Parts: sequence; C-alpha cells; structure tokens
Amino acid sequence: MSNTTIVDFIEEWQTGFFLMLGSLIAGSIGGVLFGQVGLNTIGGFVVGVLLTFLGASYVLYGR
Repeated sequence: MSNTTIVDFIEEWQTGFFLMLGSLIAGSIGGVLFGQVGLNTIGGFVVGVLLTFLGASYVLYGR
C-alpha cells in the first residue's frame, strides 16, 4: 500500500483538474482564432488543447 495521504491525493486531483480546465480554455481560444481566419475551428480546438496539455504537463511533471 502506498504512503499517500488524503491531502496528497486532493492536491494531485486539483492539479489535474486545473490542467484539464486550462487546456480546454486554451483550446477554445485556439478554435475561435482559427475559425476567424477561415481555418477549421474544430481542428484549432483540438490542436490548442493538445499543445496546452503537453506544454503544461512538461512544465509541471517534467519528462
């Protein structure tokens, strides 16, 4: 059994939640921007979410 406390679990959950929320917000902004220049809005959303998630994960957790 792991030595993880409930406080550690909640901290990890909050970090993951805000990482996903930030990715969705950045993806929405990317979708709006790509949609305004005539490119695919859904593609902009997906690319924005993926790049933000990967970048934030790298900064928070390293390789």
